Amino acid sequence: MLNFIDYKRIMGRGKSKLVLYNFSHRKRSWRVLAFLMFPIWCYSQTLDYETITQSKPLKVSGQISASGVYYSSNQNNSREPFTYFLQGALNINIYSFSIPISYSFSNQGENLGYQLPFDFNRISLHPKYKWVTGHIGNISMTFSPYTLSGHQFTGGGIDLTPPGAFKISAMSGRLLKAVEDNADARTVPSYNRMGYGLKTSLEKERYKIGVIGFYAKDDQNSIDSIPEAKGVLPQENLVVSIEGEVKLGRSFSLQAEYAATAITKDTRAEEVDNSEISPIATIFNNRASTEYYTAIKTRLGYGVGRVNLGLGYERIDPGYETLGAYYFNNDFENITLDASNTFFKDRLSLALNIGYQRDDLDNLKANNTNRTVGSLNATLSVSDRLNISGMYSNFSTFTNIKPNQFDEINDADLLDEQIEELDYKQLSQTATLTINYVLSGKKTSRQNLTMNYALNDVSNEQGGVVRLGDASTFHNMNLGHTIDFSERNLNISTSVNGTYNTIGREEATTWGPTVSVGKRYFKKTLNTRLSAGYNSSSSLTSKTNVTNLRGAVTYTLKERHNFNLNAVQLFRSGGNNGQLSEFTATFSYNYAFGLKKPKINFNKKPKKAKKPRETNDSIKIHYRKYRYEGLPIDITPELLALPEKEGFAHLIKDKRGKLSDLGKQLVETEDKDKRVYKEVAISYLKAMNLYFDFAAFYNEKIYESYLKLVDEAQDIDRQIRDEFTLLSARINSAEEKNQEDLDRQKVLEKRYESHTELLQSLLKWDLKPEDIEYPEGDIKALKRRNASKVFSMYQNEKPERDIVKFIEIRLADVFHKLLKEGN
Repeated sequence: MLNFIDYKRIMGRGKSKLVLYNFSHRKRSWRVLAFLMFPIWCYSQTLDYETITQSKPLKVSGQISASGVYYSSNQNNSREPFTYFLQGALNINIYSFSIPISYSFSNQGENLGYQLPFDFNRISLHPKYKWVTGHIGNISMTFSPYTLSGHQFTGGGIDLTPPGAFKISAMSGRLLKAVEDNADARTVPSYNRMGYGLKTSLEKERYKIGVIGFYAKDDQNSIDSIPEAKGVLPQENLVVSIEGEVKLGRSFSLQAEYAATAITKDTRAEEVDNSEISPIATIFNNRASTEYYTAIKTRLGYGVGRVNLGLGYERIDPGYETLGAYYFNNDFENITLDASNTFFKDRLSLALNIGYQRDDLDNLKANNTNRTVGSLNATLSVSDRLNISGMYSNFSTFTNIKPNQFDEINDADLLDEQIEELDYKQLSQTATLTINYVLSGKKTSRQNLTMNYALNDVSNEQGGVVRLGDASTFHNMNLGHTIDFSERNLNISTSVNGTYNTIGREEATTWGPTVSVGKRYFKKTLNTRLSAGYNSSSSLTSKTNVTNLRGAVTYTLKERHNFNLNAVQLFRSGGNNGQLSEFTATFSYNYAFGLKKPKINFNKKPKKAKKPRETNDSIKIHYRKYRYEGLPIDITPELLALPEKEGFAHLIKDKRGKLSDLGKQLVETEDKDKRVYKEVAISYLKAMNLYFDFAAFYNEKIYESYLKLVDEAQDIDRQIRDEFTLLSARINSAEEKNQEDLDRQKVLEKRYESHTELLQSLLKWDLKPEDIEYPEGDIKALKRRNASKVFSMYQNEKPERDIVKFIEIRLADVFHKLLKEGN
């Protein structure tokens, strides 16, 4: 390095200073990069070659979609008459490696006439191998709201989620491309901005901690002129964040994130020493335009059974900014409280949120604002047919106008003192109500009736008085009726919508009906829908009528090709803009594909083809969720093994019945016409309809029984705890202790301890629907042992609550057995 500096000194003292300056600058940059990349250098992975050899060599799947939009209007000519969109996704699996590729192209931004610092057309790749996922191309990643939050960049990223507690995510790429300023005011000039980020976390059962680093810098030489008039200057930013979560006891949890940002508003400013201002200043290029800010967010949560409580606090310094997000709110402080619970056996659920927010944390603004918000959400299931849900929220914003001493001195009008001293308060209320009633649940015709109501009220209060014209109210109601004739593949919907609103001193009303008819043809592969709507709006100054006609056709060809055509014709009359006629048509095509690996055997000599039609004998069979493709001789064994595979072979008692006969016909028709074989195969699958339905029903009721078992255990736990609490309060408040109460207290204490241990073990069991659908061990034995009895109850149409109770008792026996074995 000494030789390097000495060599540069030959060129002159000025250049020597420049070299030393660059060297110092590079030293700081390498320090930042070392801070971000060190955990990745210290981490490695191993390859599981056994898994690779057992995986399929090649599998290709994906989809391609293309759409075009045609637009015509007799007034609006600023919109492009034709716009196209090309999108697609390709997933290539090579052994255990997965390489997803996606792209999106459009002519939407070609004729804007001005430039933007991002691309409309995008392509991205997301290769994956086990717990390693890569991101390449035009992509976006999110680390946290205060660091990197959804900003699109062109480059690469990686997510490492190995088994264990350690997780890593990293990114590197161009956040903004260089755009020169021009005479067009709409052009958004920008420097070439590069960004680098790293997120590491350690996750355990009781706690989680993570560290995030993000660094971005503009290249001030990437454009010829600096557009200072538009407020665009070369910037540099470093953000460091620490986040964590810990479980406190059995019911409490604490979450927190602290972020510190250092942002240089103009990298051309001279360097200064600000190492004492912020801890991250020691690894950042400090300049005269560098500013430091912090943000913090915490939440304390409490959850027992169905009760959930949360207390949150968030504070973001005025001026806090990160170049890893498009938009960021700062200069505010939030305090929130949320609570939720369910009642009456989960028929009623309530959620309450209360919050307080204020700004002007540094007391520098001409006026400050504080806001109070409260909301309540409720859902009530009155019966299987009637459901009601509602929401109410109340916002109150208070603005305090600070007096300016110079304005007070120079103000000669003494009559406006009362107005100048007034503070402003804005009140906003929102309420919604939804009622849904099932008129008929018949399979032939299902009918629903829905009512929606919305209220929004805003008023400005000045000096405790709401003056005329400073309030607005919005009412909207919608009544809708739907009838579905499932056997005819016909659906009819009608609705009436009405709106009444007052804005200041003006009133306006809007109302109108809508009718929609849908019909499916050709085994539901062709779906059509026609709808017509009309609404009339009137106010004191104008009246407008709008007619809306819509049509949609969707066709599915061989399950892989989808064609969609939508057309909308709008007519508007009245108003100040005259007659409007607007037509929009959208056509789209989607193709889903999958390529299979070629069957090549290198160990055997290729046999001579006996029949040239062998490939033509390959058939496809699709019924419900079951798909088969190949030669009949290969499909037959799979069909015959289906009852055993699905777990209901022991339920089929009649070995000489219809199913057995169809199984024999499958074998007999293998060499016959493929249409005959396919018909027999479909009949064979249809004959098992009852068992298919039962298998899904059985899995669902086992999972429902498990949830019911957990709920009942939590209810008992709550009852014991409540009784113990009341009894303890009575004992503590009594002047003389009752021996019976003391004995009962000891019994309840032991019961509570033992039942709490049982409840925690039951929660740790943590059964999932997939654990029941693909069972192992005791659950598999439980399903097989009780399947015949439940199947008999299912055939005899026993009430579902009786079936759930039967399974719940058996499931409890299995749980107690496992609990004893564990102890």
